[in-house]
Amino acid sequence: MSDQTIPRTAVLYDGMCVLCVKSVRLWQRLDWRKRLEFIDVQAWERVQRRFPQVERSAALGAIHVIAPNGALYTGYEGVRHMAHHAPLLAWLTPILHLPPIAWLGRRIYGWIARRRYAINRLFGRPVCEDACRPPNRP
Repeated sequence: MSDQTIPRTAVLYDGMCVLCVKSVRLWQRLDWRKRLEFIDVQAWERVQRRFPQVERSAALGAIHVIAPNGALYTGYEGVRHMAHHAPLLAWLTPILHLPPIAWLGRRIYGWIARRRYAINRLFGRPVCEDACRPPNRP
């Protein structure tokens, strides 16, 4: 089976978030087998057509990773699933499932996700106030 016939895992990210965009660039370098397909949530009509099960506010609040079989992973679980596909990080996958690591990973991911627009300001990037901010987020 060639690389082109292997189904890819979709990764939904916020293209208006500097942290998200920088993270995607890093993941693209780590994904030299091209198993991940990165899709900007800001192209919502495209996302909605392809993944009708995903809600816009949820997709703006955390990374969404959709496996070829349709399984959906969000937040830390999504990052953990992505690591499985990156040759340099695949060995970490079992460690990322250990209860203390998973507990800490979920909290760190959630803390950063809730504050990412404030972090964007630290980088001097404008913040998309209305079009991309999830409801009830600081």
